[in-house]
Amino acid sequence: MFLSKKFTQYFTPILIPLAFFLSNCNEGSEYEKFGYDNRPTVTSVSPTDNSTDVAISTTPVVTFSKKISTSTATANTSDTTCSGSFQLSSDNFTTCVQMSATPSASNGDKTFTSTPADNLISLTTYRHKVTTAAKDRGGNSLAEAYTTNGFTTMAAGTFKGSVKKADGDALSGVLVDFSGAYVDNTTTDSSGDFNKTLGLGSYTLTYSKSGYITTTQAATLAKDKVTVIVATLTLLDSSCSAGNITGTIKDAVTGSAISGVSLSIRSGVNVSSGSTISGKTATSEDNGTYSISSVDAGGYTVEASVSGYVTSYFTVYVCGDVSNQNANLSASLASGSMRIVLSWKGTDDLDAHLEIPVSDDQDGESDKTDGTHLFFITNQTNAITYSGISTYDYHIYGTGDNVTHDQDNKGGPATPCLESGSKCGPETITISKIMSSGAYRYHVHNYTNKRETANSSLEASGATVHVLYNDVLTIFYVPREAGNLWTIFDFDNSSGFNPLNTMADESSYTSVDDH
Repeated sequence: MFLSKKFTQYFTPILIPLAFFLSNCNEGSEYEKFGYDNRPTVTSVSPTDNSTDVAISTTPVVTFSKKISTSTATANTSDTTCSGSFQLSSDNFTTCVQMSATPSASNGDKTFTSTPADNLISLTTYRHKVTTAAKDRGGNSLAEAYTTNGFTTMAAGTFKGSVKKADGDALSGVLVDFSGAYVDNTTTDSSGDFNKTLGLGSYTLTYSKSGYITTTQAATLAKDKVTVIVATLTLLDSSCSAGNITGTIKDAVTGSAISGVSLSIRSGVNVSSGSTISGKTATSEDNGTYSISSVDAGGYTVEASVSGYVTSYFTVYVCGDVSNQNANLSASLASGSMRIVLSWKGTDDLDAHLEIPVSDDQDGESDKTDGTHLFFITNQTNAITYSGISTYDYHIYGTGDNVTHDQDNKGGPATPCLESGSKCGPETITISKIMSSGAYRYHVHNYTNKRETANSSLEASGATVHVLYNDVLTIFYVPREAGNLWTIFDFDNSSGFNPLNTMADESSYTSVDDH
């Protein structure tokens, strides 16, 4: 009792002023006068310094030693100026990445995540900065701005595609899931279109929407900053029933029927590997026809193979019985040769155009005349030759024009391509010896609608181009864009294919090589 009274008597006058002193401290600001620095520091960042192959969709994260006042965690959300306490830059903070919102807080306001408004640029180094404008709850700023050494994003490409209904109308609101090298998703817009930038690698695209049959497609991003046009996907109504698949297999050059072709199917579009569906096979007859019975409704890839020809793949959609599911096989080629096969559906006359690399083109003649721009009126038998090139190193096979194609539908209603649902063409170009230097460029021109602008017939034709080079098959799909000229790719012997996939308008077939 005596001790308690003495404690109260002597220590209360001391404790009261001390408590008052502490209550007026700004969370450590007064402590600093006694040599104790209680200002917040950055304890970790993600992505970590000097990391590589960082996803272009990354959301940088900063963690602090103390709770940060959320009102001081700011970012530039309207432009690319370097404003705000959280900044991300690829040019030493001359400009900064625009953010979709202010940094979001977690971990009791110690961790903040920044979300860029768009994907970052591939193969680019970014640095993260936190300025002294960021303060803790007591109003203490960082001792100095914190700037990282930076991280480097991965190589990336872009998938671009479209989804339609069986009647050809665009289908919006379709969920497109990407799985494989990375995982992501997107949704088709009001025009049925979508695009998604992802890291390089192989992917499975899964398309789904209520009331429709879920369908998959295989696709690959192989080069940085290259846009890959995937096949326009048809989603079938869930009411579709099983049916038989029938068609004809022909030689891509001669147009002759091929017998003994083994056919099998895989679920999904553009799927060339993995198990085939048991019991769903066929062999083509002497006239090239085949039939695969009782196939469930959905999208499939048909594999066609026979000795002496390169294995080919084509897409079939089953909703009841489907006929005219035809394919053209290319005979095996010698090493260094290339064959380009164009096919499509509809009634328009599409023409293949090939520009070839000629280093000594000094005869003063037009490209059409001297053969550097090959298309249906080029005179293959002209006597002009170039260093290392024979006129007959370049062939466009067919019967109907001087330098023609296997099935040029210029003849009107009697031609096979006017049969309901059947494929036109093929138009086939074979290069027997690829030049060691210089680039080739390949185009498809809509001859029927050459005088029309912003015409949609070419995009609606479902045109595909199969290119066979050194036993590797590369497939290009027409973009869903208006125009009567599709410029598809450049190719050179050192770097291979450079996909272009641009659409334009061109009224003159002799000027296609201006594009």
